[in-house]
Amino acid sequence: MISQPPGTQQRINTPDKANATYTAGLLLPLKDDDPDYPALVMANFILGGNTLSSRLGDRIRQQEGLSYGVSSSFSAAALDQRANFTVTAISNPHNIARVAQAAREEMERLSRDGVSGAELARAKAGYLQQLKVMRTNDAALAGMLNNLLFNNRTFAYYSELENKIESLTPAQVAEAFRQHIDLQKLVIISAGDFEKTTAGGD
Repeated sequence: MISQPPGTQQRINTPDKANATYTAGLLLPLKDDDPDYPALVMANFILGGNTLSSRLGDRIRQQEGLSYGVSSSFSAAALDQRANFTVTAISNPHNIARVAQAAREEMERLSRDGVSGAELARAKAGYLQQLKVMRTNDAALAGMLNNLLFNNRTFAYYSELENKIESLTPAQVAEAFRQHIDLQKLVIISAGDFEKTTAGGD
């Protein structure tokens, strides 16, 4: 079973790089058939997994204009208890500290306040529509079939997953995020030309 060490923060200087990168990550001892998996999928989708509208995107890119691109991701293995949660953003090196702070605040807000019924309903509709669209793509469908065969599953797995997502409540999503995403254990890496930033260069 994965044992996540205490959280750490590291800043890496990358001279002469125009953009800086922020990444926060966490490993979880969880498989994709865990009872909390559907709720974590939705929590991530609301936080930053939805490319069209998400809390991280709305706050960091749209409202504050701090990042060229920001998102979160969550995935879990089928055969091993190994899942990963990440938040990534690209920005001007001058803005990386503000990006990190805003990302932290949005993760804390989700953990503290959960999600609303309306927000979850929109997320469910968006995520389930994405799955339908993905199945119309031959390459994506072939990949799904390959994974199902490798894991000795049928499409019943996806049907059951969609039903579980459809039946989720805001309380289930909030509780799963609080229980599994320990913000004190996040490993946070920032990389960019910070020496130039400190020196006041452009």
